[in-house]
Amino acid sequence: MRAVLAVSLVSAFAVCLALIPVIRRLAARVGLIDVPEGRKAHRRPVPLGGGVAVLLGTGLPVLGGGLLCHLWHHSPGLLPVSAPAALAADVALAAERLPLLLVVLGGATAYALLGLWDDARGLRPGRKLCGQVLIAVAVAAFAPGLRITMFISAAWLHVVLTAAWIVLMVNSFNLLDNMDGQCGLVAVLTGGAMFVVALQTGQLFIGGLLAALLGALLAFLLVNLPPASMFLGDAGSMAIGYVLAVATTLTTFVTGRHTNPLFPALVPLVLFAVPLYDVLSVVVIRVRKGSRLMQGDRNHIAHRLQRLGMTERMVLVTMGLMVLATSPGATIPYGSSTWRVAVPAVQAAAVILVIVLLEYVGARQVDAEEP
Repeated sequence: MRAVLAVSLVSAFAVCLALIPVIRRLAARVGLIDVPEGRKAHRRPVPLGGGVAVLLGTGLPVLGGGLLCHLWHHSPGLLPVSAPAALAADVALAAERLPLLLVVLGGATAYALLGLWDDARGLRPGRKLCGQVLIAVAVAAFAPGLRITMFISAAWLHVVLTAAWIVLMVNSFNLLDNMDGQCGLVAVLTGGAMFVVALQTGQLFIGGLLAALLGALLAFLLVNLPPASMFLGDAGSMAIGYVLAVATTLTTFVTGRHTNPLFPALVPLVLFAVPLYDVLSVVVIRVRKGSRLMQGDRNHIAHRLQRLGMTERMVLVTMGLMVLATSPGATIPYGSSTWRVAVPAVQAAAVILVIVLLEYVGARQVDAEEP
């Protein structure tokens, strides 16, 4: 299993790394460039389209692996090489999951196309949200086994809960993409913690998908860390949020009758505490100021940390440390007692509250120093 996951990660890294210069040149040729203006922090035009490299880097290896397993399992005579006997069970599982994989990758492609449209032409926030909701509902309705049930029997409510979670995650990571390297770094750290959960529970399908995403993101961070020479764009940030949302939904957190029932609800909240805090805090700030909820501004946590005096790189390190202080709690051993299940959630909440207090005190000090 670990060898398969390693191949998935390395191949995704290689594919994404090879595609980056090609897509960067193509973006410059067709005018897919992010020009500095308004609330944007960068000072020179930067090519977009990095999300396309990440999506292809993630999708091509897992799709190729899925098709190979399908042929090995259903038509072994068509291939010159037989599947390794030690991987027979994994090959059968991958072949069985191919329809699900196609729906998952189709949803990621749809979000990437929606994001490309926004990057190139600009979409009104309301229309963009409608597109996000339509894609999420379609995936939740048609993807086999992709449901948030929360032990509720009503099937229509499963679709609503799943679509709502996908839209929330898509927007959380879309909003995180406001500073060089931030969205990619947070996705690597949260996805890495979730990858550990997949390893703990022996879920090869989720592990392979996350390994490919991590490999592609690590390659892209080479050109996206400050000062970035290429941006994800909405195509990338939305597709990343979608893949992580789907991976969370597909993961089976209940591994036996002794698994604490709090796990299915707590693990995703612990994993994504930082991006969820960012989107929640921005909504609260906009409501308090009477601003439009869907209008972009510079009130995200990264911007607030900058106003406290941090440089861009200091903000990036701080965001990474926040994720490292919260997300790994989701890897707590399964089947633990109730109080041990609550520990990661309390830890994540405590870290977020410390940040809130520091932000509050720092903001008051900055306001007091201004004439």
